[in-house]
Amino acid sequence: MNKINKIIQKAKLSDFSIFPKWSIRKMVFVAILIAISVAFTTVSSQIIPWVNISSYKFAFIGLPVKITGFIFGPLIGFLVGFISDLISLLFVPPVGYSPIYSLATAINGLVSGIFGMYFMQFINNAFSVTFRINNINLKIHKLASKLRIAESKEDTKAEVKYAQKIITLNNKKTFISENGSDRLLANIYLINGVLFISIVISFIFIYVGYLTKDEWISNGIVKNRWALVALMTAGMGAMIIFIVVARFKMSLKKYKIFVPIIVFSSFLELINIPLLSIGDLYTLGNGDLSNIYTWISQHILISPIKIWFNVFVIYYSYLVVAKLINKNANLSY
Repeated sequence: MNKINKIIQKAKLSDFSIFPKWSIRKMVFVAILIAISVAFTTVSSQIIPWVNISSYKFAFIGLPVKITGFIFGPLIGFLVGFISDLISLLFVPPVGYSPIYSLATAINGLVSGIFGMYFMQFINNAFSVTFRINNINLKIHKLASKLRIAESKEDTKAEVKYAQKIITLNNKKTFISENGSDRLLANIYLINGVLFISIVISFIFIYVGYLTKDEWISNGIVKNRWALVALMTAGMGAMIIFIVVARFKMSLKKYKIFVPIIVFSSFLELINIPLLSIGDLYTLGNGDLSNIYTWISQHILISPIKIWFNVFVIYYSYLVVAKLINKNANLSY
């Protein structure tokens, strides 16, 4: 009994940790991703002059940081984001700088890492064939012990009850072994994706639609409260439609990558727009909080396009980077 419990516990904890299994190989890749973040931003600033403005530079440096967090976890993502932004200051002197921009870059890695860990580790393990069968074996073992006790007491009613439960669990185990968990995983991803994005939309709807002062909204570029809400949620509404349609049209392998990327992109929009707007307000504006929606509106106008651009760029970049990192992963140096 204790042995089986230990097996189940090991299955619960394996491959689910804030810090990934570390090696010199992975350290090298993290260093490379920091270098790519800085180099990409530096080159972009030579081609596109307005990248020197911190809120625009953020869009370029944030992409490799999100990929790092998604692959290596939240803490590594946070550190890579923060370090990359500080190093980039040496090569791309900003027009206006605030520590808020460095914090926002670090949060890119943190949030992408949290959702990467939740979807790619926790859900994948919790609903995997191996884990589900191990859990069923544990239940069967407990029921078998109860059945033996019932037999020793000659309790026929209890014997039939436990025997039927064992047969049902064995049938369920056979079904899982033969059919796998693909359909269940796809449905879990669908439910989680729609739920998380709905939370973001609900927060925007309540806060901007009802709690924000009229004076603040009237100072913005978009002066109609509900037009502002529509702009802020348009891209996320399209994401929900995409997740639902993709559930039936896309392969599970692609779907399992797209959903967490879409989810953390929507959460990052919710977090980054206020952070970047506050940074702009104090570095480029007059520091008066009543004018915050002037800066928020500027970010919102391009938000729907930016969300979808980020999703597809991160997806294809992740495919390339993940293959490089995981290729010959068992080799040690």
